[in-house]
Amino acid sequence: MGDAISILGFAGSLRKNSYNKALLKVAMESLPENVKLELFDFQEIPPFNQDLENRMPKIVKELKAKIRNANALLIATP
Repeated sequence: MGDAISILGFAGSLRKNSYNKALLKVAMESLPENVKLELFDFQEIPPFNQDLENRMPKIVKELKAKIRNANALLIATP
């Protein structure tokens, strides 16, 4: 088959046993072989602060890079 498809998934809920996180895990188990779903946890993402826009925290830079490199986003939110 063609190139692998990369999906970045995240839940809109931070709760440990969130139904949204559970849905993402089920989606992860249901993917075809050529599709990869990486889950990103927003637990460490700070609230937006435009004063820090030019010196973003490392975790924010990491998230932005993952979004840029993904073919698609899968968002599960309440």
